[in-house]
Amino acid sequence: MYRFYILFASLSTIIGVSCKGDSEKKEGNKQDEIIEEVKNQFDDKKPSTSNSTSTTNFTLVALEYIVKDFMSCKAQAVGRNDCRSRISKVISEKHNLSEFKDAKLGYVIYDSIRPIIERSNDWKSIGTAIDQDVLDHALEHTNKGGLSLVIDTSTTYGHVVMLLSGEAKKSNSWGLKLPKVLSLVNYKPEKSFHDKSLSYAMNKSEDLQVYIRK
Repeated sequence: MYRFYILFASLSTIIGVSCKGDSEKKEGNKQDEIIEEVKNQFDDKKPSTSNSTSTTNFTLVALEYIVKDFMSCKAQAVGRNDCRSRISKVISEKHNLSEFKDAKLGYVIYDSIRPIIERSNDWKSIGTAIDQDVLDHALEHTNKGGLSLVIDTSTTYGHVVMLLSGEAKKSNSWGLKLPKVLSLVNYKPEKSFHDKSLSYAMNKSEDLQVYIRK
C-alpha cells in the first residue's frame, strides 16, 4: 500500500508538471499568434486590413509589441513623416475605421486627427480631461468597447493618446482618478507606453480635450 501511494504521488507530480508545461506552451503559442497578428496589421509594407469586420486583439502582449515597434520605427526613421501616422493606424485598426486613411501615407499623421474629428458627425467633444465626470464618461465608453481620445489642443501638433479599458487610478499630481492610455510620443519615442495613466503622457491642463466616437 505504501508503495502504491509513492507511485501515485510520483505520477501525479509528473502529470502536473506535464500539464503545466502544456499550458505554458499553449499560452506561449497564443501570445506568438497575437504578436504575429499585430505584426501583420502594423507592417507598413503590407496592405491595410481595416476594412475587415474583425478588430485587433489588444491584449497587453499586443500593446507591448505596438509600443516597442513604434520606438523601433522611430529609431530607423529617415523622412520627417516616418512613423508619425502610427497612432492613426492603431486607432483605425483597433476600431475598424476608415476616416484616418490617407492615399499617400496609408494613414494621416497624428496632428491631422483633431481636424478630421471636429469636422465629423461621428465624433463628440465631451469636455476637458481635468474634469472627473468627463474622464469617467470617457472610460465608461471605452470599457463598453468604444473609442475615446485625449488631444492636447494647445498646439497644432498636440499629442494624441487613446484611452485603454480598465479601472481608473488616483493620481496625486492631478488630484483625479485617471485611466490608462496608449501614448506613442513622436518627439521622444522612448517615453511611449501602454501601462501608465494619462498623467504620464500629458501635463494637467484645460487644453486637454476628450473626444469619443459615437
